[in-house]
This record gives sequence, structure tokens and C-alpha cells, in this order.
Amino acid sequence: MELIYNHDEKNWDAFVLQNSKSFLQSFAWGNFQQSNSGKVFRLCVQKNGQTLVQTQIVKESFSFKKYFYIPFGPIFKNGIESKRKSEALKFLLDSIKELAKEEDCVFLRIEPFEELGEINGYMVNKSLRRMQPRKTLIMDLQKSEEELLKEFKPKTRQNINFARKSGIEIKKNKQNFEDFYKLMQETKERREFGIHTRKYYENILKIGGGSMESELFLAKYQNKAINSLVAVFFGNRVTTLHAGSDYEYRHFKSANLLYWEVILEAKRKGMKELDFWGIDEFKWPGITIFKKGFSGIEFEYPQGIEIAYQKFWYFAYKIYRILKRK
Repeated sequence: MELIYNHDEKNWDAFVLQNSKSFLQSFAWGNFQQSNSGKVFRLCVQKNGQTLVQTQIVKESFSFKKYFYIPFGPIFKNGIESKRKSEALKFLLDSIKELAKEEDCVFLRIEPFEELGEINGYMVNKSLRRMQPRKTLIMDLQKSEEELLKEFKPKTRQNINFARKSGIEIKKNKQNFEDFYKLMQETKERREFGIHTRKYYENILKIGGGSMESELFLAKYQNKAINSLVAVFFGNRVTTLHAGSDYEYRHFKSANLLYWEVILEAKRKGMKELDFWGIDEFKWPGITIFKKGFSGIEFEYPQGIEIAYQKFWYFAYKIYRILKRK
């Protein structure tokens, strides 16, 4: 086996699209992460010229130290034998360990898209922090509009119709960034949760032109933006990512119509699935109830894991995480 640093966008995305559905492993998302975090590595393990596994690694920070993070990867070749998969994973992890020495990284966090199988030669810890959703809701967009509407909860259908009759209009335009960011800030203050930086959202909306596209959707009432949603289109799946709203206009139920219009846009683009990007009955009960109103199939990703390279600093990291929770 040999390790390849892959910088070919076309070949990289072709492998991702053939063997996974994760936009977090797309070349464009790696570029986006690079514009925010500063360093991304794209590694492929090949044998006889054939790629067995590839992964995109982001170099992240905690306090003044660094660590490696693999979001929804590594990606293995479909149909790979269990023994070959285990060998390829071991070779990949050994290569990452060497890279971690060069980059002075304390540990590796993996949040896999699929079960990794047995990991040999490493002490594996359960991840202390979850960065991506553990559970999500997937909608089959290959069904007709009538079939989809029929599967929605009655209240969701009612809210879509009510919003439309109330004069809510849905606009798709990345130029409306200021409206979007204002709604994100309002939502942050109301719900007391963190949002990303302005630069982060600006960079997301710059994604486009390759295998992945981002879009900004706004719900407007009398030309005032009252609801917003950022979605990314990759392969045959659209994922709804960041949403903001104006609480004063909540009675118009514009969020229901906004999501419905995103669904219709995804169908026009030929998407086969919509990922609602995260549900959790305990952490986000209201958001989860809202998303479940659109039906879909619940999907749970495997447990995240961590592999320590510097035991002292990894222990310090665990203390750091405990203190952050207080």
C-alpha cells in the first residue's frame, strides 16, 4: 500500500460521490475549512493504483494546542473486503500518526459516516465532544410532491398553506447575506446559543462552481426577511444547514413554507434525498418536532472516537472539556 496526498478535485469528489454521501468530505468543503481553520490534508491509501480509502483531515485547535479531526470519514471503496478494509484503515491511521508528529497534534478525532470495524494497534477512546449531528432525518425526494405532502404531519401541511395565503414569499439569492446574518444574530440572542462568525457564513455562500453548491433561501413578508435557510447541494443530496428567524413574525409559519420551497428546488435540481441535518429530542426538542413534521427516515451515525498521540496533553484536553461544560 502507498499513501497519496490527493490535490485533484475532480478525482477526489468522484470517489466521494461513488462511495459516500458526505459533503463534509468534498473537496469544496475542504477548501472552505481551509479558509476558516487554516490547514486541511487530503490522504488516499492506494494499492496497485486503486484507491481503497481516502479521508479529508482538518487541523483544529483547543486552547493553545492542536488536534486532527475527520468529519464523516474516512471513506472506503464500496464492496471492500473486511480484511482489506482493516488493513487499509491501519495503514491510514499509521500515516496519520506520523503526520500528527510533524504537525504537533495531540490527538485524532473521527466522527465516521459508516462503521469503521475493528481498529488494531491503537487505544480508542469515546469522543468527548460531538461536532456533527449524531442523528438526522432523511427525506426521499424521488417521491412525487403529492406523495411527500401526504406523508407530512397535518399541522405541517396546514402551516405551509397558511404561510402561502398570508402572503409569504420565498426568495433564493446569495446577495441577501445581510438579511440572513441579521436573522442569525436575532436567533442567537433569543435562544442563547452560539453561531459562527460572519466570515464563516460568507465563506459558505462562496461555495459553488464544482461538485458542490450552496444556496441562501429567505422567507419574506411585505419585503421584510423573517426566516432564512442555507442549504448545500452535493451529489444527489441537499442538506439544510443554518436557519435564522424573526420571532415577532412566528405566527405566519413561514419556516414551514421555506423548507417546502427548498424541497421543491431540490427536486427541480434532480436531488434524490434531503438531509435535515440533525435532530435530538433532548437538546433541540422544538427544532426536532418541527423537522419531524416533514416525516422522513431517522438515521444515526456511529459513535465518534479519539486516538491520543500525546497522553499528557490529551489528559489536559479532557479536563479542558469538563471545565467548558460548567
